[in-house]
Formats: sequence, C-alpha cells, structure tokens
Amino acid sequence: MLAGGHTAMWSILAVGFFNSVMFPTIFSLGVAELGPLTGNGSGILNMAIVGGAILPVVQGVIADHVGLHHAFFLPVICYLYIAFYGVSGCKPNSERYAQA
Repeated sequence: MLAGGHTAMWSILAVGFFNSVMFPTIFSLGVAELGPLTGNGSGILNMAIVGGAILPVVQGVIADHVGLHHAFFLPVICYLYIAFYGVSGCKPNSERYAQA
C-alpha cells in the first residue's frame, strides 16, 4: 500500500505465493480434532473459499470510491484475522482445556 513501481509489483506477486502455502496449513488446523465431523468441517472450509471470489469485488468497489491504495485495507483486515487464528484461535481442544 505504501510502495510503488517494481516493489509494489513484486510484493503483490509474493502475496499470491504465500497464499498458496497458507491454505493447506489453515485447512489442517481447522479440521484438527473434529472427529466424526471432519467431513462437515472440511466442506465448510472449502466453501469458505468463496470469500476469495467475493472480497476482490468488494475491494474493487472500495477502490472505486476511495482509491486503490486505501482499498488494500480490506485484505489487511483479513490477514490480521488469519494471523490471529494462526497464533491463538486454532489451538486444539486438548490445549484449550489444559489452560482453563
């Protein structure tokens, strides 16, 4: 958001690369310890990919109204939630109960 030219171009390409590594990790953490509900959980996670089709449209609408650079705050919010999930939101049940 703060860069331009080649730095911005390579940064946005790197985002795609890191996203390709991120989904399998999120998927594995998301279905951990679901037991007999693993099939349902994996289906819900796969349907959540629809967000990847909706958010760019929303980001485009934001870009049309406030500008392209400011529209990147939407993915920043999404990545902050993903970071939260990876750090503390994905702890398996056994770890959650051990801390209580």
